[in-house]
Amino acid sequence: MCNLMKNFGSRSVVIIIALSLLLITLFPLGLMAAEVGKFTQVEGQVGLYKGKTPTPIPAQPKTAAETNDRIKTEALSRAQFQFLDASTLTVAPLSDIVIESYMYDPKKGEQGALSKLTQGLVRLVVPVDTLGKKEFVVKTGDAVMGIRGTELYILIGPDFTDVYVKSGTVEASSNEPGKGDKVSIGSPSRNGGGEVARLARQAEVRAAKMGHRMIGAMQASRIKKGQSPSPLINLTAGDFDTLEGLLKTGLPAKMGDSKNPSDLLRQIRELGPPLGYTPPGPPPGPPPGAGPSFPGGGGGGGGGGGVASPSS
Repeated sequence: MCNLMKNFGSRSVVIIIALSLLLITLFPLGLMAAEVGKFTQVEGQVGLYKGKTPTPIPAQPKTAAETNDRIKTEALSRAQFQFLDASTLTVAPLSDIVIESYMYDPKKGEQGALSKLTQGLVRLVVPVDTLGKKEFVVKTGDAVMGIRGTELYILIGPDFTDVYVKSGTVEASSNEPGKGDKVSIGSPSRNGGGEVARLARQAEVRAAKMGHRMIGAMQASRIKKGQSPSPLINLTAGDFDTLEGLLKTGLPAKMGDSKNPSDLLRQIRELGPPLGYTPPGPPPGPPPGAGPSFPGGGGGGGGGGGVASPSS
């Protein structure tokens, strides 16, 4: 009996070692997905697409996301996501963003992220850390933005990207026609050693070719593909109240012609309803992905955007 147990134990160890070697072969440590943060608040239906899987899982508070994960919010739904370094991403209804890469090494004081926003509106808050080396890069179909110690809103229009900076500084540049989606930074990793820095260098090269603009606090700029960012527009507290309202309602289904980012917000305010608009409650029985509501706060005064139409 003792010999049998010994043999069984030996075979188990061999099997475990063999499986471990197989996993390392199939998924090298540098390529294994790493957690980049967790959802802190979820309202309505928010889908988390893992890698290239076509079917999302319902996001809930404390749901973790990894590199290459995609966050997609449905109509009257929104989410707040906190990265490992306490940077916060708020995703408005009918928005779509991919966390393409993330780097966090508190021992070296290095933090960085690359995200791609393809639809909707987001707010990003990157805490100021004078001792750390932070570089968040966000790209859209039109623009590349380098962000350090900043609170900003990024809005995707029909053929433009509007960048609204509340505090800090953003360096924005236009994508070259046909090259906006071809930025490559190598394999994703949590402490991946330089992929975000490489993207930043590539963004700087692109900015030198296409022109770039430094956007400061309480300023905005509009960026179209292949064109230099527009001259800076000064913003008011009311403009940011409107943006806070849009984080609750989503962008209007149709946006008319506007001269600049501030003019767009003025048009949205004229659409109504009041900024304090609260989406109607969900139908009986929570839909998949429904989570606790956001606490009240943010906004007040001014007008908000119209109710977003259901996504396709």
